[in-house]
Amino acid sequence: MVVFTIFTPKTTLTSYNLMKALYPLLTLFPWSHCITAQERPNFLIIQCDHLTQRVTGAYGETEGCTPAIDRIAKQGVVFANAYVGCPLSQPSRAALWSGLMPHQTRIRSNSGDTINPRLPEHIPTLGSLFSSQGYRAVHFGKTHDMGALRGFTHKEPVARPFDDPDFPLNKDSYSDVGTCEDVAAFLSSVPEQPFICIADFLNPHNICGYVGTYEGEHVNPAFDGPLPELPENFEVNDWESLPVPIQYICCSHRRMTQAAHWNEENYRHYLAAFQHYTRMVSRQIEHILEALYATPAGKNTVVVILSDHGDGMASHRMVTKQISFYEEITNVPFIFAGPGIVKRENPVKELLTHPTTDLLPTLCELAGIDIPREKPGISLAPFLQGKEQEKRHPYVVSEWHSEYEVIVSPGRMIRSPHYKYTHYLEGEGEELYDLRNDPGETKNLARDESCKDILEAHREMLEDYILRTADDYRSLNVKADPQWRQHTPGYPHHEGPTAK
Repeated sequence: MVVFTIFTPKTTLTSYNLMKALYPLLTLFPWSHCITAQERPNFLIIQCDHLTQRVTGAYGETEGCTPAIDRIAKQGVVFANAYVGCPLSQPSRAALWSGLMPHQTRIRSNSGDTINPRLPEHIPTLGSLFSSQGYRAVHFGKTHDMGALRGFTHKEPVARPFDDPDFPLNKDSYSDVGTCEDVAAFLSSVPEQPFICIADFLNPHNICGYVGTYEGEHVNPAFDGPLPELPENFEVNDWESLPVPIQYICCSHRRMTQAAHWNEENYRHYLAAFQHYTRMVSRQIEHILEALYATPAGKNTVVVILSDHGDGMASHRMVTKQISFYEEITNVPFIFAGPGIVKRENPVKELLTHPTTDLLPTLCELAGIDIPREKPGISLAPFLQGKEQEKRHPYVVSEWHSEYEVIVSPGRMIRSPHYKYTHYLEGEGEELYDLRNDPGETKNLARDESCKDILEAHREMLEDYILRTADDYRSLNVKADPQWRQHTPGYPHHEGPTAK
C-alpha cells in the first residue's frame, strides 16, 4: 500500500522519491511491452480547466510549472495544434464527452437547463459507449456537462480548505484537493475489469478568483517572488482593425472589466498567480500518477492530458477567456502516453487535431469499441500507434455563442494548416492571421488586399463547415445593447456599464 500526503501549497511530497523510482522503470520497460494482445487497455483522462500550452513545459515555453505532465509527455505523443470546439467550459465539456460540436449538442453557453437543453439520452457518449462494453467508467471532479457524462459514475469532491499566504484562494483549489484524494484512492485499488477514469481538476481556473480579488489598478499583492515577463503580443497595435465583440470584451465579461485598467506590473503578477495555480494542480496530478504506477494496472493504462480551453495569459491584454479565438485560449495541451503509444521526440506540428471531436473515436479505437457513424471526429489511433494517419482534418473549427446570454454575439473560427480565420455575425467582423509568420496574431490581414484570395478561401471553408455539419450559424441572432459598445475601442478605455 502506498501512503499519500494530501497537497497544500507548503506540503512536502513525501512520496516523491517513489515517483522518481517509478518513472525510470517505465522508461526501461515501455508500456507496449507490458501487455498481451488480448488485454484491453485502461484509460486515465486528466483534464485541467484553463490549462494552456504556454505554461506546460512539454510545449517548450515555460519550464518548471508542470513536471508531472512533462514526464508523461516524454513517454508519448504531444499534439501541438489541438483546438477546442468552444473556448468556454460547459459547451466545450458537453461537446468533448459526446464527440459532437456545440451547435450539434445545442449546449452553447454556461447557462443552466432553462436555456441549454440536457444532452438527449439517445446520443452515445464516451461513458455510455465504454460502460456498455464492460468498462468501469468513473468520473471525479468538475462536471459542468449538461448530461454528457452519462455512463460515468460521478463522485463529487469534498472541498479541503487550506491556507496559502502568497495568493488568495477560492473553492476551486479547495475542491481539487478532494478530487486528488478520490482519484488516488480509486487508482490505488482498481477493479479487475478494465476502467476509464476521468480526473477533472479545476485549476488553474482559480485565476478567475484572483482577478476578482485584485480588480482595477492596484498596489502589488503580497507575493514578492520573481515575476514572469509579459508576452510579446501583450499590446494591441490596432484596436480598430478587430471585430467589434473583440474590441469590447471588457463590456461583456466581468473578469476583463476587472482587469481593464491594470498596469503592466498587475498583469505580471497575474501571470505569476497563473503559474502558481498550475504548479498546484501539477503536484496533485503527480499524486494520482503515483497511485496509478504503484499498481499493476499502471502498466496497461493509457494516460490522456488535455484542457477544456486555455487562458488569455496577458496576450492582447486579455485575462481568462471570453468570445475570442486566440491561440492562448483555443489551442490547448493534448497529450497521450501508455501501452501501444509510440513515443515522439518533439511536439507534433504536422497534424491539426480537434480534441472535442477526436478524443471519443480515438479512445474507442484504442479500446476496440465500434465508433458510432454519426460522430464527426477522426480517430488518431493510427498515428499514436506509429502508423500512417490517412484521415486528417483539412481545417478545424471553434464556435462561440454567449457566456450567459446577456450579450449574444455568435462567432466561428477556422484554423487551416497555415492561417486562422474568424468571423462574427455582429458587424460581419473578420480576422485573418498568418500563424507561421505571426504566431502572436498581432496583424489582422482581413483587410489586406494582398490576402484577398486567402481570405476568400477561408470564407469558403466556413461555408463548407456550415453546410456539411448543418450548422445554424447564419440563422442565429445578435443581442448586444449599444450601451456596451460606446467607449473608445480597447480594454484600457473601458468605462460605463458591463453586461454581467
